[in-house]
Amino acid sequence: MADSYQIGPDYAADPTATILRPSGELDINSRDDLHAMIVEAFGTATRVVVDLADVTFIDSEALGALIDGYNIAVATGAGFRVVNAKAGVARVLNVSGAQELFDS
Repeated sequence: MADSYQIGPDYAADPTATILRPSGELDINSRDDLHAMIVEAFGTATRVVVDLADVTFIDSEALGALIDGYNIAVATGAGFRVVNAKAGVARVLNVSGAQELFDS
């Protein structure tokens, strides 16, 4: 996979929520950055939303970072959602069963 992605926070109108909007291909090359951004978001927010609308590819490494985010939320009582996955990305989330975690 090409090393082309962007990850950054977007602060919602609700100051308790942070929306992360990564873009491009989320794979082994972006996993650590995605994980770090999720952890950082939980440092200042009680709800984290990862909006995958601009993500074109996701592999198991990046999926692992999202699952880590879910586990942090469960452990701390925070909220965590993954939304707006398109086509192939949505398929990975559904086939892996991860989307059920993110919808709960």
